[in-house]
Order: sequence, then structure tokens, then C-alpha cells
Amino acid sequence: MIALHNQDIDVDIASELRLYDWNRPRWTENKFLACSPFRPERHPSFAIRLDTGVWIDSGSDDAEWKKGNFPRLLSWLRNETYEETVEYLIEHYGVQTADADSLQLKIRLLTLEAESRTPLHSNVLIPFQYRHPYLGDQRGISENMQRTFQIGYDRKRKAITFPWFDRAGNLVNIKFRSVRDKIFWYYEGGQPIRDHIYGLNYVVRSRKEQVFIVESEIDALTLWQAGFGAVALGGAHLSTRQRDLLIRLPIKELVIATDNDLPGKRLADSLIEQLGGQLSLKTLVLPSYAKDVNVLSQEALLQICHSLRDISVRIF
Repeated sequence: MIALHNQDIDVDIASELRLYDWNRPRWTENKFLACSPFRPERHPSFAIRLDTGVWIDSGSDDAEWKKGNFPRLLSWLRNETYEETVEYLIEHYGVQTADADSLQLKIRLLTLEAESRTPLHSNVLIPFQYRHPYLGDQRGISENMQRTFQIGYDRKRKAITFPWFDRAGNLVNIKFRSVRDKIFWYYEGGQPIRDHIYGLNYVVRSRKEQVFIVESEIDALTLWQAGFGAVALGGAHLSTRQRDLLIRLPIKELVIATDNDLPGKRLADSLIEQLGGQLSLKTLVLPSYAKDVNVLSQEALLQICHSLRDISVRIF
């Protein structure tokens, strides 16, 4: 049982955790233990209580990410804002409360969502007009590509900044990714990630007829650098709003290039189920050693991008 908006909700924490790949997982009656999802490690130092969802990363040097509640962990796993995760948990597991309280809670959530619809002013990017070598040295993203997508760096919090724009080019959110570990977060006051698609405005502007769809911003940049149009969902979930945005794209073909792991495979199935019959679909088959397109050499990436597999969609 966890508390959300002053309501106790019975969340199936174990079921949520099993949706993701873990390194050296171990289950006990009351706890789940594994290697930290936030940083590389060999010996498990991450533990979460299965009744309350409270977790601790005992090997972490970051005080801000040494412990936390379940919504915070799940928002990281789902690659979305904290508020979006809270809304998911409430909608999925329900609120056991009086009708008046339920109505008040829904009104509060709708009000918060409406307030977040205003685009961010472009000036919020000014403090991040710096460069860090991480993307170039470790992920192979060129300076020209970083400039094109207005990638920046938060010197105070030591994080790469990925601006998200809507179809018209308005700034709607900023994703921050730490250069020290796998931790990320979003700009406070930004619009929900589930309502947008990373790279959408660049696809519209470039008039690409074939577009690859991936999970992360870095994977999208990798494909653009190789000469292919690409968009990213920001995570392994396709929302109704994102589906509508994809269907409205003026393209001839959408290529599914999700991660080579359990969440990525579920997302690929979801894309086929929700977009089959709406768009012409193909899939990119990653080598068994590759988790995503960014780990591939340029030669290997070009080879598999030109050897796509057709998707047969059965219509009843």
C-alpha cells in the first residue's frame, strides 16, 4: 500500500518490477534485491520493500538518489515525469475512497494538467548553452548533430539537456541526463512527455518519408547522424496522444527500432498492435549483442537499416 495524493492505493509492486530487466535479481518474501538500475555495479546494493515500495540504493554516492518512494523509481523505469507515473498508478490501481474525494482528486489532476499546457519560453535553455564531451566521446554523437538538436549541458547538476519540442517547434520540456550515472529527470513545469514525441518537428521540417521510431533521444540522434529520420517516445510506452501524433505524420513508412530487451519487445508489439493498418510498418532487427542502435558501429547500423523486415498485420 502506498500513499498518493493523500490516498492509500494497493499497488502490485512486484508485478510492476517484473516488467523490467534487472541485473542479478533476488526475491524474498518482503523485499526485492538487485544491482542498482541507476548506475553500473557488480554486486547488488539496491533493495525495495514490496509492501510500501520504499527503496534504498546503499552503494550510491548521490544523496538525492540514495533512497526514495515507489513512484520515483517507477517514473525512472517508465522514463516519464513523476506526475505522469502518479497518474498511471491512480488510473491503473484505482482510488479506494468516497465519491466526493475521488471527484476532488480528478479535478486536481485535470487542473494541474491544464496548467502545464503552456509552452516553455526558449530563454529557459540559455543557462544550458554549454557542451560536455559525454555525447561525443562515449556515445558518438557529433558536434553538428548536437547543435542541430540544441543539446546543452547543465554545469550545476552535471547533466546533458535534451530539449523536447512540439510539432510546431515550441519548447515543451527538457530532459536532463546525468553524465555520472544513469539518472535522469525533467524540467519542472514542463508538459507531460506522453503528449509529445522527440524529434517530431525535425521530421515534419525535413519531409522524411521513412522514419524510425526508438525509445531514447540518443538513439534518435544516432539514426539522424546516419542519415535517417527518427523520433523517440522517451520510454517504452506508447500513449494515446503519441499514437495520434504518429498517425498524422506525413510519412510512407515507420520502422520500429526499439531496444533489444523485455520492455523494448513489449513496446514493439504495442506499436504493431496500435499502428498496424494505420501506417506501413517495418522492423529493424538488432544483433543479439546490441541493446540499442547506439552501440552499433556506423557500418553495422547502415547494414541493418538497409535490411529491414516487413511486418504482416492481420486484419479481422
